[in-house]
Amino acid sequence: MEGISKLAGEERAAAFWGPDPTPPVSPRTLDILFLHPKTLVDSWPIPVDTLGEMVKMPSAVYPILVSSIADLSIDYEIFDGYVARETFAAYKRRLAKPDIICISVMTALKAMDTELTIRLARELNPKVKIILGGNHASAWPERWLSLGADYIVVKEGEIPFRRLIQHLTGWQVDLSDVPNLWWKSADGEARKSNAQLPLIDINKAPVPDWSRFDFAPYGMGMSEGFAAAVEISRGCPQRCDFCNINKFWDYKQRYKSVDRVLEELTALHAKGVREFIFTDDNFGGDHRHTIKLLEGMVERGLDMRWGSFLRGDTVTKTPGFEVLAAKAGLRFCMMGIESLDPAWLKSHRKGVRASDVVGMYSDVYKRLNSQGIYVVGLFISPPQGERTDFSGTGACGVVCDYHYSANLIAQKGSLLYDEYLARNAVGKDMFYHDWNLSSIVLNDGRVQKNQKSLWDEVKEAFTGYGMRSALFGSRFARRFRWRPIFVVGERMLCTTPGDLKRWRLARDKSLGLQERQDRILETVLGDAKIRRLAKRRFWISPLSLRTGLWRGTAKRATLPPSI
Repeated sequence: MEGISKLAGEERAAAFWGPDPTPPVSPRTLDILFLHPKTLVDSWPIPVDTLGEMVKMPSAVYPILVSSIADLSIDYEIFDGYVARETFAAYKRRLAKPDIICISVMTALKAMDTELTIRLARELNPKVKIILGGNHASAWPERWLSLGADYIVVKEGEIPFRRLIQHLTGWQVDLSDVPNLWWKSADGEARKSNAQLPLIDINKAPVPDWSRFDFAPYGMGMSEGFAAAVEISRGCPQRCDFCNINKFWDYKQRYKSVDRVLEELTALHAKGVREFIFTDDNFGGDHRHTIKLLEGMVERGLDMRWGSFLRGDTVTKTPGFEVLAAKAGLRFCMMGIESLDPAWLKSHRKGVRASDVVGMYSDVYKRLNSQGIYVVGLFISPPQGERTDFSGTGACGVVCDYHYSANLIAQKGSLLYDEYLARNAVGKDMFYHDWNLSSIVLNDGRVQKNQKSLWDEVKEAFTGYGMRSALFGSRFARRFRWRPIFVVGERMLCTTPGDLKRWRLARDKSLGLQERQDRILETVLGDAKIRRLAKRRFWISPLSLRTGLWRGTAKRATLPPSI
């Protein structure tokens, strides 16, 4: 990889992996597809990931995993069906070819779509092995095995994924010795390895391998170059009870050295990358490390534009942060404000200690804005539906440039989920979720009000501040104002009878929450529906106008005549 000596890379790999198991005399060569599934079903009329449409950056997950197996007997490709332009017929050909499909599934909001993809892949390619990882898969390993996955890698993936691929290519690897692994045995039972894996030293981990990554579909218009993603650390020490990331990593945050991060940035720069996102859930948590990194970025003069997630107190606790960050290339941040009600923040352990929350975030916003840094405020709508002024409405121009609100949901793995489950306040199975469904039962027995409203989105777009930003704001500001309109407009134009049926079911108060969800699943995941889908040449999917009406460019195997 450019900018990194081969010898240094080999030494680092040897120190990281330790001794390899006994290799086969004639290893199998496996064709692996690292897949972000093409969106086949989505929430309506507001899609699951409208924010992802505006912050169109790739994930670093698959380049990280590729680096762990690059020396093994494999062929691979990385395909992001969320952004790539490919017809449904070409997508089916893609699913029909590989020996292994690897999917990172992060959230209950994408579980139904991911399961649909798995079942479609199995219909087209019965012998394919499915490997899942990611936050949601780690929370529900047995469930995913029962739904068609063959292997689940929980938590950190580099070492267990490498050992699993070695096993599948014929190396002498006993699955029971592979840490962080669940698998389906020959008798169909779920098995779990008892091998323990301490938290890895991410400084010794192989550098992400972007050599065969297609950068073309990504970008935010901040530069003329490619866009990428860079990991500085893993974990989060914060105690927010609605989040499952902090608990997932045992409330710890481990950092790569500044030199290691600069090494990765330099290698990406050599590939033509000029904009990126730091993927950390708690960027800037270690203030000394952050300052040293920003200073190193300035000294190297890479002239790259970037964004990150950012806590408000990172700015307040770090004098001159906004000036140095802007000089290092920071152009936007996504700030988890959650609420402007100090009592709500305290009750959910957000860790914001300011008594005047509005004043604090207003000051942070002004400081960042003064350096040309665009602030996206991320808010949570409380289940009671009360005090909505504290949950994003009216926030634009006061504490952020653009606000994005989501319902409070009880995610498995979070402290909130455990608490609500103990008092029977989780209203349905949280393996799946849809923005149109509620999930929480209130103290008085009422069901949480769903506050994802298309009408609210429209009203926000036509406020005075919203109109000024849309018409006279910077190129970046206009992106955040106009793109959601196009995304929702496309979703409306691609409406199917199934979308309307699921929307009506989600709002049918004559049914309990679980029954609503079960009926929604039946409209998508029935066996007959999967068989019909496998035979269809065309499919009106939620992103059809951008990703479904284009000819696929990859050269893949053709489907059998029966398909």
